[in-house]
Amino acid sequence: MNLRRKLTAIALIVLCIFTVTVPLVSVATATESEKELFIPPETSEPIGSETYPTVETEPSTTDPAPENPTDRLLVYLSKEDKTVEMSLEDYIVCVVAAEMPYTFHTEALKAQAVAARSYCLNKLGSGSHKDGADVCTDYSHCQSYVSQDELIARYGKTTTESIMTKVKNAVKETAGQIITWDGKPALAVFHSSSYKLTESSKNIWGGNVPYLSSVSTPESDRISTVTLTDSDIATLFASDSAVKVNSGGKKGIYITETDSGRADYICLSGLAVKAKLLRSQFGFKSTYFEFEEIDGGWRFTVHGYGHGVGMSQYGANEMAKNGATYDEILLHYYTGVIIESIAS
Repeated sequence: MNLRRKLTAIALIVLCIFTVTVPLVSVATATESEKELFIPPETSEPIGSETYPTVETEPSTTDPAPENPTDRLLVYLSKEDKTVEMSLEDYIVCVVAAEMPYTFHTEALKAQAVAARSYCLNKLGSGSHKDGADVCTDYSHCQSYVSQDELIARYGKTTTESIMTKVKNAVKETAGQIITWDGKPALAVFHSSSYKLTESSKNIWGGNVPYLSSVSTPESDRISTVTLTDSDIATLFASDSAVKVNSGGKKGIYITETDSGRADYICLSGLAVKAKLLRSQFGFKSTYFEFEEIDGGWRFTVHGYGHGVGMSQYGANEMAKNGATYDEILLHYYTGVIIESIAS
């Protein structure tokens, strides 16, 4: 029985026993104690373009890892609108090439390969892809993906050869390795960069994912700025997402923070909206920011790039440059996981 059929059978059994529904790009119903977890499209900085890894479900609904990493996957190629068959490892090569700059340290690329493989296996069996595919190349559903032909068209044969040689070696040297939690592939989300600390998943999406907790991260601060007008702010607080809060006598705009220092809510005149809404609506690179009032509006100074949960890619690169191995990087960013092989 091939990988896809095994996972389909397991998924049907789980559905029958637990009556769990996992819709396309939606939240999975969780217990009262774990609430709902939805991870929206996320920005990282691969070679030449921005991509958006996403997560659809909570780890507790994940099928066990397959026995053989060379089993075939059905991959739906979104741009070509067709499904092709390839090995898991060939798929991971195309993901790593899209998700992380090939100029990064080899140990960082190896960490990315293990995270991407874990993420892929965490999502298998969801039954949410076109034509019955196991995964797809649409960043709003799965991980980013770039083929060798696309790289050649973008960078030429010489640069593409350098990219693929380095990426293929990183994938080969970690072949079949994943990180697991409670015996299952971990939901190995990642982001471009953080500022001092990564973020806990519960502060971004809710839900209890123990290995996605806040940890230190060593990369240099990456600063960007966003300027909003008074009209922009008024529109934000006039939205249906605004909720009433007790301002405690505070006047003007202020924020509440998570443990990592990121903004949780932004508040004004007894109303509050989630900082992630500010980010998505106005293109903030993260929710770690300070602000100051300027003539006719507000200037926000933003730190880092991404949701901040899981492995920081720039942090991984910095750790690697300082001598950390890929397994040390993974065990740092994913708290309490186990690195193991899915090879039979």
